[in-house]
Amino acid sequence: MMITMGRISVMIGLWLVGFVIGFLGFIIFTALAQALMNLLPFLATMDSYLLSATLSGFVGSVVTIIAVTVWSYSSRRY
Repeated sequence: MMITMGRISVMIGLWLVGFVIGFLGFIIFTALAQALMNLLPFLATMDSYLLSATLSGFVGSVVTIIAVTVWSYSSRRY
């Protein structure tokens, strides 16, 4: 069975996934930053703004790679 999605459905789906990831990231950011500082003590000497930017960039890159990988495997033609 082949499911076809329109452009609007895909955009709304991507928006919803992005919103949920951003929301959850905001909720768990403090705990994640604290855990990273305990795991890697040299991060405690970094500026908190720079640490936040680095953590956000890393999470964003991982989410992007996962999203593109899922999309590429789901859009294969048989």
